[in-house]
Amino acid sequence: MDSLDDNRGVVDKLGLDFPILSDADRQLITAYGLVHSAGSIDGGDIARPGIFIIAPDGRVAWRKLPENWRVRVRPDELIDALDDLR
Repeated sequence: MDSLDDNRGVVDKLGLDFPILSDADRQLITAYGLVHSAGSIDGGDIARPGIFIIAPDGRVAWRKLPENWRVRVRPDELIDALDDLR
């Protein structure tokens, strides 16, 4: 949901060699079921964390959508999911 400028700042700050998707108009987070209504401190909507593995044909091959925004996918869980899709 962050702006392009905000995301560029994160990329620069962390020294990433890839861009971060900006979805300020909330099209993708809505389509993927990631809107956490009234989830911010001030009562605004935020994007909840989600991890998706997109297959070469464009379908969602695996996803993890934690209900708690503090819960993140563990690296070993993601690696296992990738291995299972081989």
